[in-house]
Amino acid sequence: MNNFLRWSGGCACGLVAGIALAWTMTGNARDARPPQDRDALVALAQLVETEHRRVDLLVKAGDHAGAIRALEQLADGTWPSQARAGEAAVWMRHDVVGRLIRLELDQTEAVPTGFDALLARTERRLDDDGALAPNAFTARLAGLQGELLERADRDAAALESYEIALEMNRLLLDALIKEQP
Repeated sequence: MNNFLRWSGGCACGLVAGIALAWTMTGNARDARPPQDRDALVALAQLVETEHRRVDLLVKAGDHAGAIRALEQLADGTWPSQARAGEAAVWMRHDVVGRLIRLELDQTEAVPTGFDALLARTERRLDDDGALAPNAFTARLAGLQGELLERADRDAAALESYEIALEMNRLLLDALIKEQP
């Protein structure tokens, strides 16, 4: 399990850094609004990557509560606006919230202790960030919302969340398949 958490954190860091690098190098990304301030996006990506690495070490040391607190502080902290840093800033926040929820869910087989707060955080991020181009981070967050709802025996709502995640992932996969030579 710890290897998986380390691996998933590393993947997330790589994806976040890749998004920032892609915008820095090319100035655009498929189906997403580019940032007005590339420096803000790069600084944010570096902050998120470093925090993910710190969380990896906290998890490795068995300090799950510390890892969860670190992710909560990052998720609830000050972030550059979508207008300033582009959609990738929103995607990164979805990545952070997704990792937070995954850590919480991995701590128990039942409904997590802070279920209402986790669900509210997920709903706020999925609703308040506006319409986004399909992306892996938001799809994962919608899927995690479904898992939260399923654990609370709210199966109809869980199915809706899973459908949102599936549709986003289908769109992403279709776009990638169409790009193949």
